[in-house]
Amino acid sequence: MSYFSTAITIFSFRRELQIVALAFLIITLTPVFAVFMLLNNGLDIVSDRLATVDTQTQAIEIHDPTTGEVVTEIHPVVAWPISGVYTAEFGVLTPYQLFHSGIDIAGPKGTPVHPFMEGTVVYAGEIWWGFGKHVIIDHGNNITSVYAHLDKIFVVKGHPVTINQVIGNRGSTGWSTGPHLHFQINVYGLPVDPRTFMGNLANGVPIEEADHDH
Repeated sequence: MSYFSTAITIFSFRRELQIVALAFLIITLTPVFAVFMLLNNGLDIVSDRLATVDTQTQAIEIHDPTTGEVVTEIHPVVAWPISGVYTAEFGVLTPYQLFHSGIDIAGPKGTPVHPFMEGTVVYAGEIWWGFGKHVIIDHGNNITSVYAHLDKIFVVKGHPVTINQVIGNRGSTGWSTGPHLHFQINVYGLPVDPRTFMGNLANGVPIEEADHDH
């Protein structure tokens, strides 16, 4: 066999290896892409199923997670917990999550954080990973909210809170790339899009500031 024929054979073999490697890579990554798409699309589906807005009355409808039926309607007084720059919306891909379970609002460290709705503190503490220093508030009707990556916490478990009360300061604790608030709303323990509850309220403007501006 000539050198030319040998070179052709080797080149062909390498090409076949490349094709096999590419096919293997596609087969390997297909489940990853499928899971990614399922999680992102599935999160939106779950969010839409658990909490919706009645377009006529503007009431927030809470749905039974098993039947999808509306179990209660509420007309809460709500306010964005903090102002700032929206760096990650609900359901998007982030460095730490395949899907983002809340909304990230970035800004100066130390900015006061308020509850988005009145309720009772059910957790106020710190973990070294994930949320870092964070507060969880129970608002009744199977609704809870999470305020994560705080620099400081000013409430304790069992503490009743209102939308005008400061529960902590924006920080960068836990898994965080910079000072921001991770704001999350759960219904029946599952994350839903916070914008469902916030409606047309001005982005990032706490209610007392919005009232002052108008």
